[in-house]
Amino acid sequence: MEIPGSEKPVIFFDGVCGFCNRFVDFVMWADVRREIFFSPVQGETAVEFSLYQDEPPRDWKIAYADEEGVYEGADAVLLVLRRLGSLWTLPALLICVPRPVKDYFYGIISRNRYSIFGRRDTCRVPSPEERERFLP
Repeated sequence: MEIPGSEKPVIFFDGVCGFCNRFVDFVMWADVRREIFFSPVQGETAVEFSLYQDEPPRDWKIAYADEEGVYEGADAVLLVLRRLGSLWTLPALLICVPRPVKDYFYGIISRNRYSIFGRRDTCRVPSPEERERFLP
C-alpha cells in the first residue's frame, strides 16, 4: 500500500465502524494543531490508492500515511498517538513491542469491532467544522 506524495498525515478508517469513528472523534479532539486528515476506506481517496481493494470489510485495518510511509493496524494507531504529542506519546512507547504481539491484540479488536462497538448503515457525515479535515 503506497500513498504517493502524502505530505499531510491521513488516517484511513472504516467509515461504518463505531469503534473507528470513536477513534476519529478522539484524534480530532486531541489534534490541537489540526494537522491530521481523515478518509473513510469506502471513500474516493482510499479507492484511488487501491486501499483494501481485495479485502473483505472484516479484514480492514486502520491505516495511517505520512511523509515517512504508510502503516497499518497497531503501528498506525501508535504512530498517530505519537504525532499528537503531549501525554498521548506515552502509549506510543508500545511501538517497541514486537509486531506479532501488537498484531495479535489489534486483530482481536479488529475482528470483533462490529459486534462490540456497532456498525452504522452509512459512513459518518462530517460536521461543517470537520469537513476541511476529511478527504473524499
